[in-house]
Amino acid sequence: MTTDQIVNILILAVILLLSIGFHEYAHARASNKLGDPTPKLQGRLTPNPLAHIDPMGFLLIFIIHFGWGKPVQINPNYYKNPRIDEFLVAIAGPLTNILMAIIGIVVLKIYSGNLAVIWNIQNIFTLFRYQFVYLNIALAIFNLLPFPPLDGWKFVKLIIGQRAQKVEHALATNPLLMIIIFVLLMQTWILSFITIWASKVVNALMRAINLLW
Repeated sequence: MTTDQIVNILILAVILLLSIGFHEYAHARASNKLGDPTPKLQGRLTPNPLAHIDPMGFLLIFIIHFGWGKPVQINPNYYKNPRIDEFLVAIAGPLTNILMAIIGIVVLKIYSGNLAVIWNIQNIFTLFRYQFVYLNIALAIFNLLPFPPLDGWKFVKLIIGQRAQKVEHALATNPLLMIIIFVLLMQTWILSFITIWASKVVNALMRAINLLW
């Protein structure tokens, strides 16, 4: 493994830890705001990524260059409107990643002046900032896919109601099944889908901010 490859993996690990940490914190914060004390009682009401690390998800960052955090446990029984509020808690994570990406683009704009020329800047800090933007958009897209236990599944659950519980129960009793599904998702056309659309969204956001500012 070359020095550049090691640096790239370390950059990836740092960005994913930060992005996943804030993603899970957003879930915890939203659930707490809607009346559920569970995340706070479990010490998840913090943006500190160390509170949200899942050992297997963290290890896979170095193996398949993608991973996940420890899911925030919630109790919908505390919500006034469980079905809708659970969906709001779920969407808080991807929306936070999109917000982080926009902040990252603004930082890129401040440092580069023109977002159209960042491709020509061979600088580790510029690389970090661009990867930060790209990976946050990729995380948002990935988590919005309508497969359990991803956040997009909550939209499906909002539509089909009680029937979704059978699928969730199967995953809860077979955690290895969740890992297999995750790896298979990342090894199929879905990885290409995420890569292509993440690039399109990032480029669109950069063009928009370049035009507005």
